[in-house]
Amino acid sequence: MAKKVIIPKEFAHYLGEPLRDYGFEVVELEDQYADSLLQHKDADGMVLNATPLSNDTIDQMPNLKVIARFGVGYDNVDLNHCKERGIYVTNTPGGNEVAVAECAVTDILILSKNLYTVSQKMHEGDDSYAFHHPSHDIKGKTIGIVGYGNIGQQAAKMLSGFGVKTLIWNRSPKTSEYGEFVEWDELFKRSDFVSLHLPAVKGTIGSVNKDTFKMMKNSAFIVNFARGAVINEKDMIEALKSGEIAGAGLDVFEQEPLPMDSELRKLPNVFMTPHNSGFSVESFTKISSMASSEVNHVLKGEKPEHCVNGLD
Repeated sequence: MAKKVIIPKEFAHYLGEPLRDYGFEVVELEDQYADSLLQHKDADGMVLNATPLSNDTIDQMPNLKVIARFGVGYDNVDLNHCKERGIYVTNTPGGNEVAVAECAVTDILILSKNLYTVSQKMHEGDDSYAFHHPSHDIKGKTIGIVGYGNIGQQAAKMLSGFGVKTLIWNRSPKTSEYGEFVEWDELFKRSDFVSLHLPAVKGTIGSVNKDTFKMMKNSAFIVNFARGAVINEKDMIEALKSGEIAGAGLDVFEQEPLPMDSELRKLPNVFMTPHNSGFSVESFTKISSMASSEVNHVLKGEKPEHCVNGLD
């Protein structure tokens, strides 16, 4: 009997074929909440989207051997609990690095050129707004990249063609031909734009807060394509409202979907997208290939390439 693998229906176009080619029975679910998952509690594997997966749900799936995250982040699953259960948790590092880095650079350009507001005003019939609110070039500006994994590296490489000064902070020592490594405080004090590319883990959650914003220039912008939890959202809103920082480009939030009554939706100096920076055809195709391969490795009795929960 073929082993059963659950996948989110929104990615079935990309995941279905490679998993079926490996010989698995593929179950496409409209959502991955507990009620839906437990209708297939005999599943052997799962490709998980960003939906939180509770330990209680995992414990009711006795055959589960692998949870392959469709993406890089894995803060929606308890790694230690899965390790105790003997379940591999994998991710797809580099799967969407180009798509996310391109969006981060795009946000920096949109903010520096005030393009979103200019376009809105033009739609409203105001062609003179741009003249009275001139933009800024990023050439010669200082851009701080916080977190130098695959996405941070891609962003630095892309930005190198714009004539900027790039500062880099990373949790562990690295080298780069695209920027200068500096301490945390120095990066935030000197940067005109700070682009976040950190995982949300112990030590990074809430690490960008009121103290950080006080260090930044009043003319500086924060750009977050990491995880919403990396920033203390309340502190950021206060900094944006008070003029402590000039603005923000945000693709991730503490609560997703972003509540309709969030103050961020009302702030004119915030450019927002709904955590869609990795949503490109190219990244979906690459991630699907990687996630399917990880599922196949585990269900064949082999070790996956990108285990994130330390299961030997």
